[in-house]
Amino acid sequence: MKKHSVLLLIAALMIPLALGCKGKEYGHVTGVVTINGEPVEGASVTFAPAEGGRSAFGSTGADGSYELDYTPGDKGAKIGVNNQVVEEGTPERIPPKYNESPSETVEVVKGDNVFDFTIESERETYPRASDD
Repeated sequence: MKKHSVLLLIAALMIPLALGCKGKEYGHVTGVVTINGEPVEGASVTFAPAEGGRSAFGSTGADGSYELDYTPGDKGAKIGVNNQVVEEGTPERIPPKYNESPSETVEVVKGDNVFDFTIESERETYPRASDD
């Protein structure tokens, strides 16, 4: 009977370990958004998994940098191919290929990922922030 109890105890301890070994389903994602070489403050960056699932969101600071949030307290985006969208409060500043239906994809891997969005656009159509 003691042997049976010990085996049962070992099995009970192994279940949480096995469940915890799955690992994180997201990778840490940061980057910088610029238009014509200028940092973009207040832009929204979204990564949406191509296969479906939870999207990750972030917004740029004064220096154009962002860090995505996957869930409250978890920074990053789902591992795998993600459609990316960059939007700003002044939509005419960002060319449609970046802020309409996602046509650009990136692949998020485990660990740290850096995705900089260097947007080049016609100055007359998409002026620099300082031109406004």
